[in-house]
Amino acid sequence: MSESTNVAFRPYVSPEDQGRANFYALLSRLFSDAPDEDFLRALASASPLPTEDVGAPLAQAWGKVIAVASAADVEAMQEEYDALFIGIGKAPLNLHASHHLTGFMMEQPLADVRAANAALGLVASENTRLVDDHLASLLETMRVLITGFDGFLPKSLDVQRHYFDKHISPWYSRCFTNIVKSPLANLYAPVAEFGSEFLSLEREQFSLGS
Repeated sequence: MSESTNVAFRPYVSPEDQGRANFYALLSRLFSDAPDEDFLRALASASPLPTEDVGAPLAQAWGKVIAVASAADVEAMQEEYDALFIGIGKAPLNLHASHHLTGFMMEQPLADVRAANAALGLVASENTRLVDDHLASLLETMRVLITGFDGFLPKSLDVQRHYFDKHISPWYSRCFTNIVKSPLANLYAPVAEFGSEFLSLEREQFSLGS
């Protein structure tokens, strides 16, 4: 008699949800740090979005991101990222929920995110350098809620909606608008424009499903 074998089945994720997760992952990567050479080239060679499927504003914003990636180089992207989000002493632009919602860092919004993550069974990696309420961290959490990760099963649309409404929706528009308007943002302005269009589409779809 043959020995039994444990088979791990990967939860099904629809193509639409996988596409959503991919955009969350892409934006998370771009706001966690400037892209490296491989990522920048992959972005430059990405396909345009079909306007009849996703809406002209999102497709147009995506086209601008591709154009920026095609014309930029790694050094310029890193310099701009540092100038916008790192700065000397204090970053000109802040990517944390606490800052945008209270005016200060490490306030109640951060505690709320940490409590929500703990309730979901999500634990930050020991190697991460980003605080839990950093924009990149929140976007990555949305990706994980959609697709699952390493034994963590995808969550329902209601769970995704609640997390988005509580921790991202109240402040993302203000954050992205500040980036677009910044005189320092040449390369990251189209990225912020795309992020705003995508998250606004997510908010609209979540509201329709409520």
